[in-house]
Amino acid sequence: MLQSLFKKDLVYISDKNTQEEIFEEIYNILLERGLVTEEFKEAIIEREKNFPTGLDLSPVGNGLPNVAIPHTETEYCKSKLVVVVKLNNSIVFNNMIEPDKELKVNYLFFIINDEKTKQSNVLSRLMSFITEKEKIEHLDKLNSESDIYEFLIKNI
Repeated sequence: MLQSLFKKDLVYISDKNTQEEIFEEIYNILLERGLVTEEFKEAIIEREKNFPTGLDLSPVGNGLPNVAIPHTETEYCKSKLVVVVKLNNSIVFNNMIEPDKELKVNYLFFIINDEKTKQSNVLSRLMSFITEKEKIEHLDKLNSESDIYEFLIKNI
């Protein structure tokens, strides 16, 4: 179940302003907890450059916040989980479908996965949730980490 990949202490609200800052913040938390390798930060930065993960949600509904799903290869991960970050300040990511286009993103779902065979399954389940207009509208109204966590485990 996808719910089991969410942990209450891995849902954050962040004031960071750039990809570099948010990747650094999440990397430090995950490294300190032994959930990723030391090479994780460089790997996720490089992967995001080559394979952008920003999702434009305007086709799903007007005014929805855009989302990014940063992830990297399994060898940089020591666990299987999803880290959720609500950004107080939009951060620019490139579009997954049109990589030359930039998007302002307000939610990040970092996939941390040490099992090669499970990555696409986690990604497709997240995509199903993210493309449900009512769920994203509700998520966007939540302003505490615990409320976001509770909503996700009940609705994903």
